[in-house]
Formats: sequence, structure tokens, C-alpha cells
Amino acid sequence: MDPSQRASSRAATIRTVAGGIPPQQGISVRPVRRPRRRTVALLATAATLAAIVTTTSGQPAAALARTVPGDTVDIDHSYARTPRMILRSESWSRTTAASMKKTADDAVATGLAAQGWNTVSFDDTWAVRADCTDWDAAATVVPNCSNGRDTTTGNLIPSPTKYPGGLKDVGDYLHSRGLSFGVYTSGGRYMCDTGGRGTASPGSFDNFEKDFRFFASVGADYVKLDYCGEPNTTNKCCFTVLDTDTEINTAIESARRAATAINAIKTDADPDKRRSMVLNISAPAYANWSNNTYTTPLFQRMMNSIVPAGHTYRVGGDVGGTSWALTTTLVDMIDGLRPYAKQGHFLDADRLYFDDTALTTDNKLGGYVMWAMQNTHMVAMIRNSNAGGAISPAQAALMNKPGIIEVGQDALAVPARRVARGSGYDVFAKPLSNGDYAVAIMNRSAAQPVTATTSGAVVGTSAKTFALTALNGPDITSIDANGNFSVTVPAGTAVMYRLKAGSTAAYAGWNFGPYGSTARNATAITDGDAPTAGTWDAGGNTLSSDRLADNSQLPDGTALSVRAGQTVTIGGVAYTWPNTTSGQFDSVRPAGQTIDYNYAGSKVNFLGASGIGESGGTIRLNYTDGTFSDSTWGFPSWSCASAPTYPATVAFKVFGRNSTGGPANTGTGYCLYTRSVAITSGKTLSSITLPNAPAARVFAIKVS
Repeated sequence: MDPSQRASSRAATIRTVAGGIPPQQGISVRPVRRPRRRTVALLATAATLAAIVTTTSGQPAAALARTVPGDTVDIDHSYARTPRMILRSESWSRTTAASMKKTADDAVATGLAAQGWNTVSFDDTWAVRADCTDWDAAATVVPNCSNGRDTTTGNLIPSPTKYPGGLKDVGDYLHSRGLSFGVYTSGGRYMCDTGGRGTASPGSFDNFEKDFRFFASVGADYVKLDYCGEPNTTNKCCFTVLDTDTEINTAIESARRAATAINAIKTDADPDKRRSMVLNISAPAYANWSNNTYTTPLFQRMMNSIVPAGHTYRVGGDVGGTSWALTTTLVDMIDGLRPYAKQGHFLDADRLYFDDTALTTDNKLGGYVMWAMQNTHMVAMIRNSNAGGAISPAQAALMNKPGIIEVGQDALAVPARRVARGSGYDVFAKPLSNGDYAVAIMNRSAAQPVTATTSGAVVGTSAKTFALTALNGPDITSIDANGNFSVTVPAGTAVMYRLKAGSTAAYAGWNFGPYGSTARNATAITDGDAPTAGTWDAGGNTLSSDRLADNSQLPDGTALSVRAGQTVTIGGVAYTWPNTTSGQFDSVRPAGQTIDYNYAGSKVNFLGASGIGESGGTIRLNYTDGTFSDSTWGFPSWSCASAPTYPATVAFKVFGRNSTGGPANTGTGYCLYTRSVAITSGKTLSSITLPNAPAARVFAIKVS
């Protein structure tokens, strides 16, 4: 069920986070042990943010897919390419088959489904309780039931009151409307809510294979895996604060069993029984319920093991829907947990609030902006006084924001990075699949507007000129010659812009412009478990970070490890391989742009290749004295085919690449090349004008 409402609705938690809640009759409660706050730095990647507008921490030095610890199972991440956008039809206790169908109808009618809000889900209290009672007022005993499961099949039993036609009736209806079906279970031995009785519905800890096959049989596309009824207790409901090694180990085991079940269903020998289901694991929330233990070694150990096993992870406590400060707290937390997030691995910062809460409209839109920027899983609850599942016109209008949604659903699926902090505001930047950047400026104050100033260089681009399109906030019409711009951000919200440099724009630096800004505008390297967080050729194939590191070789057959940020010496020239992670811009796509490059030498050397045939044109070297020289320039195909028009020297060969489905062609070699252009004797370079050769990618450049 939704943790956003647990604390106020449930009479008992096994170990309370704060204050202590009276236990229910008949529930064994363990002693309260509150989590201790520790100060260990998260993965040694967090950096102190300056109090003025400056760039913050750089990218980690490796772009490899995360190694799977021995205590977990790696799920197939390739089919969860962007975060899910989920409509929760009413609160957990009020959802019914009828309300879900109404929410589905309204999602289609309002256009929300077409914009991406296309999964309708239920939460807790959908299944008969473990004492075999239904959720009607009389708690009617359900026949053919033992311990909350069907005596014939062993399956969980949908509430006859709420789902009279069963779950398949709902799944079939949602699919008929072109929507996806979201379901709920617990990774513990029980679900969370008791409805005032001594026991909740059964959980899946000992029945993952059975329960997930049941979900697949009714058409489930998404499974929220809560974590109540912690197996180390005798409690028959509720959540436990996870703050011991034993509890963390059991939560990891739960995730391992869930991933094993989902993998088995996806690859079933019977094609008719196969189904791909997106898995959201909520156990980390209970190890960080107060949003202040996510930097501890215990929490990090949990995440290291759980992240490979799921597609989405609820990582903290409630946003609450009561204050803007809670939203900024979760934004800070997600920024700190960025190393765990990439395509197919999405953090869940709690649900968004568009319904009747104390939040202002600006607060609600500000949360929407930041969830989209940080690529978090999105959930919007639909609530009405009659529990009918209808989406109000006001809520539909707040949610129907195509520009915000496009950023949150961008194919690179990379979470935004906090690039600067000003006085009362933060600046976040996110590269997008078409070469643009999304920019968000968050006002931390709920009471006062703030005027923020930043620049394109801080955002990450070395483009000297660019346009800003407002996605949420006032238009920005004034950008000075240095790329600086200002905006007044209302209290308690975040504004969002799309930054676009023209295809033939001038850039003030190749890789190391002001604040580390770059002319890179494309992503051609991906991780094996995030295979579409980039694209190069017509089929969406990319270089594999894993294969580059482990299976590259020089033309003489010598092994060569090519890792992020590493120096790669080819033909006596020391190139620096892009120091980027999954979904980040790693290369320059030539489109006629001019890039400042002020060096003296005899030649300028390029490391790259073409993704589609050979690709090139005329390159121009511009000199400090105002003269220039033109040369034929380009690269052969990465397929290692001959190139009569743009021949180049093979730098190294990597065996295997990533297709859109993951690692592929492991026995095939793919070539990267070097190409040099002579610098006119006695001249000093000032800039380079590239041809329009969009199939090519330049990964590194060096004057010699």
C-alpha cells in the first residue's frame, strides 16, 4: 500500500520511527529501536556544494554496468526503459474494480493516457485477509479459503466485495482501453493493513513463484512489492524499520526470490505463459523511513543487492503532501542516490500530489518538475468523496503537461545532476536524447520568490548561443553574450526549461569549457543493463561499456581495457576516453558546428567511427591569425568495412556491442579509428568547424 498514508491510518507499526504508536491487540511488538543517523558519505561521490552558482561534483570514473552481488539475482532491465507513470485509483482501502475502470476511462478521455499516464493500479486491501475475512463492513468469511489462500489453487483470493469479477476482469478491461495493469503484494509474509483486525492479507515471501504467476495470468504489467510482515517477526501485518544486518539480509532475500520468479515467467518454456512485469521494490523505504539513513553502510549494502533485482525502488519515507520542505528533502535524497539510478533502474521518491492536499498549485507543479528531472517513478492518486475513481478536470489539467512528461520519459533516462547551488535555490541539469538539456531551478523557500542566475556552461554545454523554451515557469528572453540568464522562481516550486543549441552553433570548448562544459551532444556508449540509454546506428545499437572494458584489443591482438576517463594511447597519441556514465553525452555528432580548440602542433588527431556506412565531409581548421585550411575528413563504419572515401586507421577493436535488447554480437568485432588532419606549418589552431556528418561520432581529440 502507499506509505504516504500508513503512519496516520494504521494502529501499529512493528518498530516506530518516531513517537510510538500503540500496538493492536494480539500483535507481538518488538522493542523500539530507532535508526541511528550516520555521517558516512554515500559511495564517496557526494561533494560539498558551493554557496554560489558553481559547478558541483563530476561524474564517477566508471561507466560499467553494476556488478551483481552474490546475494541477489539480476532481473532483465531492458524492457523498463523509462519510469512508469501510474494512476492509483483511489486510496488503498477504497479501490475497487469499478473505480479502476472509471479511472481508466477518464485517463483516456482526458488525454492523460496518451501523454504517458497509462498504468492503472491498486494497492493493499485487494486480497482476502489471512483469517479468510473479506473487506466489507461485516468482515464476511470467504469460503474455500485457508490462511487467506484458495484451498484448491493456493492463490491469493481477490476480495469478492471489491473485485466481484476477479482480477482478470480488471486486467482485460484496462488492456482493452490500451492501458497497463498494476498490482500489489508484499515481499514479507503479510501485507500491511489489517482493517482493524489482527491480521492482514498474506504476503508473498514464501510464495513468489505462485503469486507472480497468478499476477501474470490476470494480465499484470507492473508489480509493487511492498515489505510488511517482516519474516523475522511473528507479526501478521505492518512494517518494520529495517536497521539490523539480519533484517537487511532477509529483505535482500525477498528481492532475490521476486527477481527469480519474474525471470522464470518472462522466459517460461510455454510462450503462452510468458509475461514481462515491471517490479517496484519498496523494502529500502523501511531502511530509510525518516529520510536520514540513506548514507549509512547498511542502507548502501541493501541497495547494492536490491538494485539489480528490480526496476524501481522506493527509497525513503513520505513526501506527505503537507509542505514544500518535504519535497526538497526528497529531492536532496534522490540527488544523493544518483549512483544507483539509470535506465531500467529508477528511484521512487514517493507519490506526486495533484489531489486535495495542503500543497499549493506551485508546490504540486514543482514536485512534478523535479520528479521528471530526477527520472523518478511517478504515481498520482485519484481520490473522490464517493470513491468512484473519476479524474477531476482540475487534476487532469495539472497533470497534462507534455513538456514536463517528455523530460521525465526521455529515452536516455538519466537522472538530473545538481550542477549548482545559489542563495536559496538549486540548479539541476539533465541531458536529453536529441542533444538538448533540460534545466530546472528549484526555489528552496516555501515563502519567498527567489531570483536565480545561471548559465549554459553551468548546465553543461559550451555552446555560445542557445534558446530556452519554458516548460514550467516564465519565458526567458534575455541571454547575455556569455550565456548567462536569470529567472524569478516563485515560492515553493521549480521552473523547467529546455535548452537547445542550433545544429551549427559555435562552442567555447570541446571537452573542457568553462565549468567543465562540453560540445558533446550524443550518447553512443551504453551499459548492458541500460541498452537504449543512447543510440548510434539505424537499429539503435551502441558501443558496450562492459565489452570496451573487458574485451577490446589493439590491431596486433594486444588486450586493451577502455574505461571511462582512461587514457588510451594509440599510435603514440594519448587520448582521453570520455569520463561519462550511462545516459550521459559521450561524443560529438558532427553537424556543421564550430568548436573552440586553441592549440599549437603539427596535426590534430581524432578518435571515432561512423555508425552507418562511412561518414564525413570537409573539415575546416581555423587559425588564430584569421586564416583557415580545409581537408577531407571522416570515418569508416564501426563494422570494420573498407572505406574508399574516408579511410582511417583502426585504433582498436571491441568484440560485442549492445542492441536495444541488451548485450549482443559478442563474437563480432567493431572498430574504432584514428584520423589526423595536418595543421598548417607555423599556425596555431583557434577552432575546428566540423562537416555535417551525423552518422559519425568523435569520442576524443588530441593535438600532437
